Amino acid sequence: MKDSILGCLVGAAVGDAMGSATEIRTREEIVRDFGGYVRDFKVPPMDTFARGYGAGHITDDFSIAYYTCKEIVAQKGVISEEVAQKALFDWFDNPLYNQFCGPTTKASILAMRGEGSNEPLFDEIFVHNNSRATNGAGMKTSPIALFSGGDVDKAIRIAITLTGITHGNNIALSAAGAIAAATAVAMHEDATVKSILDAGLYGAKEGDIYGRNIQTLAGPSVLKRIKLAIEIGNSFKDVPSAIDELGDVIGSGLYAAESIPTVFGLIAASKGNAVEGILGGVNIGDDTDTVATMVGGILGAYQGSEVFPAHYLEVIEKENTLDLAKLAKEMRELIK
Repeated sequence: MKDSILGCLVGAAVGDAMGSATEIRTREEIVRDFGGYVRDFKVPPMDTFARGYGAGHITDDFSIAYYTCKEIVAQKGVISEEVAQKALFDWFDNPLYNQFCGPTTKASILAMRGEGSNEPLFDEIFVHNNSRATNGAGMKTSPIALFSGGDVDKAIRIAITLTGITHGNNIALSAAGAIAAATAVAMHEDATVKSILDAGLYGAKEGDIYGRNIQTLAGPSVLKRIKLAIEIGNSFKDVPSAIDELGDVIGSGLYAAESIPTVFGLIAASKGNAVEGILGGVNIGDDTDTVATMVGGILGAYQGSEVFPAHYLEVIEKENTLDLAKLAKEMRELIK
C-alpha cells in the first residue's frame, strides 16, 4: 500500500522549501535568476523572505502544519480550536519560523494573545476585508486533513476547525475545504486525478457555505475559479506548458481565490505526477512556496512517499532538523 501520510508530509515540505527560493519572482525572473526551470532545492536569494537560510529550509507554509500535526499527536488525536491555538502559539514563539508569519495569521495570533487588535480602523475597512481572504488557511490544510483517514466530510470539518481561528470567512474556508477534501480522497487506494479534482470542487462549495455563517467577504468564487483552472490545466500537454496560462488567468498570489484554484490547475496539468506538480508551483511565480506546498501535499498523499527522489526527505530533515518519518508513524497509529 502507498504511504499517503509520509507522502503528504514530504510533498508539502518539499514544495514549501523549493518554492521559498523562487517566491515573489515572475516566471521570467525565475528563469533569469536560476538559469532555467528550477528542478531542485536552491539557496534562497537575499531578496526573498527565506534569505539567509540554506537550500531546503521550510517557511510558514509547512512549519505551521507540522506544529499542528505534532500537537494533535501530543493530544492523542484531539481536534479542537484550543489545539490549533496552542500549536500556533508554540510555532510563533520559534524565531526560526515566526519571521515568515503572514499578515492574517500574525494579526490573529496577536489578537488571541491580547497583544493587538484584529479589528480594523474605520478608514481601513476595505483593506482589512481583502486581507482576510488570503491563502493562509489552505496552505496548512493538507497535512492536517490526513487525520480524517480519508473521510471527505470529516476532513472539511477538521480544516474549518483548525484554520477558522485565523481565517474565518467564506473565501479562505472555501479554499481550505477544497484542499482538505482533495487530500482525503487522494488517500484512497482507488483515487484518480478526476476524483481528487471533483473532491476539491465539493470541498470548496462546503467550505464557502460554512464560512458565510462566520463572515462573508467581497471577492471571487473559489469554486468557480477552480473549475476554470481545471479546464486550463487539462488543455495543456504538461505542466511547463500550462504555468503561463494559469499564472496569467488565475494567478498564483497571496489571495485564496488565486493560489488555491491554481493548485487544482497544476494537479490537472501534471496528470497526478507529484514531482512535476510541485515543480510547476515552484516555477509559476509569485507565492510559489504556498502553491507548491499545497500541490505537494495532495499529490504526495495520492502517489505516496515512494514517488519522491530519496534526497528530498534527506535534505528536508537535515536542513530543518525534522523527523517526518517519525511524525508519519505517530499519525498513522492515531488514524488507525
